[in-house]
Parts: sequence; structure tokens; C-alpha cells
Amino acid sequence: MNDKDRDRDGDGAGPVAPYRRQYDNTTLNRGLTACLAGLFLLAGLLFVPQCACAQSIGTVHLRGLSLTVDAGTMMVGNSQANFYNGDERNVNSLYRILHSETYGTRIWNELTESDLISSAIGNYNQLTVAEYGDMRYKLAFELGVGLRYDFDNHGWGWMARFDYSKLNAVGQVLLNSGHSNAYVLTNQNAYVVCPTSGVEKRIFVDLGVVRKFRLDNGLDLELEAGGNINNTEVVKSEIMIAGSTYSILDVWQGQFPSSTTMAYEYQNQGGVGWGGFAGLQLGITLPSYTAVTLGYTFRYTKINLDGYEGFAPHHLVALSVALNNFSFFDD
Repeated sequence: MNDKDRDRDGDGAGPVAPYRRQYDNTTLNRGLTACLAGLFLLAGLLFVPQCACAQSIGTVHLRGLSLTVDAGTMMVGNSQANFYNGDERNVNSLYRILHSETYGTRIWNELTESDLISSAIGNYNQLTVAEYGDMRYKLAFELGVGLRYDFDNHGWGWMARFDYSKLNAVGQVLLNSGHSNAYVLTNQNAYVVCPTSGVEKRIFVDLGVVRKFRLDNGLDLELEAGGNINNTEVVKSEIMIAGSTYSILDVWQGQFPSSTTMAYEYQNQGGVGWGGFAGLQLGITLPSYTAVTLGYTFRYTKINLDGYEGFAPHHLVALSVALNNFSFFDD
């Protein structure tokens, strides 16, 4: 009989939940669909019959060096999100908190006082994880600045973009109070549901080429592609148990926190990755030599998280403004 089929004796929690590394793409797909729908809607609005100034707009081109500013929303793949779920095989293990001298008794007592477990008499080592839930990243904002250089009347150019985003991962862990009949959950057929969360910062540097096509109605269609490097910084990894929040970031060099364990300065558990990107923008160049574009960028880049290194998709829908008022080709 395996863990999946074996009932816990007396705790009413049912079969042991197997560890799951898979993640659900439903939220990602819905969010991406909404982002793309918004992009096509706004693109359609740009294609309304031209105004009286369309002819003059159609004669304006960016030339030389431009400063770019962009802002948008980003959805990322969830393949690295389980870095924050506290699995005992992760660098930040939940058991390091649950079964520690420093936090274990406090957690047990808070569960009891909250009427989530039935007895205050027990050992915190009896707390067990029934299931590590699959984490997911929430929709994030991204802000950036950059430079681009447009060669005169050729449609080609190069670009460098520096973007910043803060990602929030969310999920939940299911706890129970062990196998003893004396220390069962108050609700015999439920788990103690504990929200988990993580926060990380990602910086992207995109370097690539741009190809612009002037459409008949004066609008610009731009294609871009190139390489990408990124840096990930892990900021938080937390769990909420009985209303109290605990950090599970390992600052004890793998040891369980206790009165004899020294806490060390936190060392970033992220790192540098690389990949590529491709994008499609639709915009307009104003007589003031300012270009406004709305576009979609797909990044496929390696994210460096301890134990979760791997490539992940990033979907970005952003509004960008290019300021060409200091062109190297002054009239």
C-alpha cells in the first residue's frame, strides 16, 4: 500500500496527498488571452478612419538615437513558482519552521487557541504537511527605460531595453496534526489551510534589432527580436498559520532554528539567467518626433532560482513611448 492510498489513523484527514511538481496553466492562459484581447482591441481602435492630419503624420520618421519609456503588464510561466511552497526538498523548507525549537511550540499553541486542532497537549513535531499546493505567479506590472537607434529611411534599427518587475507567487499548504488519536483536527474531514506567498524581483536587459514597416494609413508596424539576460532576487518566502506570518527563508544555513542556532545574513537565492525575445508593436510617429506604440513581447528565458533553474515564458503587453528630440541627424 503506498502513501497515496494509505489513510491516516485517527486524524480524519483522509489519504496522504502525493507530492505534485506539476502546475496549472489555467490562470496563465486566461490572463494571457485577456491581455491579447486588449491588445487587439486597442489595435483595432488605431485603425479607425484617419484624421485630417494622417498625411503629415505619415511623412515623419524616427532618425538616430531615441530614449524609450515603457509600462505594461506581464504574465510569467509557473514552472518556478513552487520554489516558494516550502517543500522539504526546497532550499526553504517549511519543516524547518514547523519542527523547530524557536517556532514549533508557538505554532502548535496558536493552532490550538484558534480551535484548529483539538488539544494543547502535544509535541510540535507531530505537525505534518498533508499537501504542498501548486504555487502560481500573479499578473505583474513592468516598468522600463531604454535606447533605440533608427537608421535614416531604412526601417532598421537596434534597441536596448532595461525592464523591472516585482512578482508575487501565491498558493496554499495543507497541514494536519499527525497520526495520534489525541491530537486530531477539530473538523474531522478538513485540513488546516495555510496560505503561502513569495516575492521576487526580476530585472531584464533586452538587446536586439528592430524592423519598422510604414503602413498605408500612416501607422507603424514594428518587429523586434534579440537576446536577453536577467537577474532574479528572492525577497520573501512566507506562510501564514493561524493568522501569524512566518518567513521560511533559510538564514540558518540549513539548520533548524533554536536557542543554539545562529542566524546569518540572508544570501540571495536567485541569480543571472539568459534567453531570447521577440515582439510585435503597432504605433504612430507624431510630428514632434515622438513615437507611441502598443505591443506584445514574448520572452523565453532561463530563470535562476536555487533548485528551480529552467526556462520559462514571459508574456508582456506594454505601451511604449520613444522620444526622438535629440537625434544625431538634426535638420
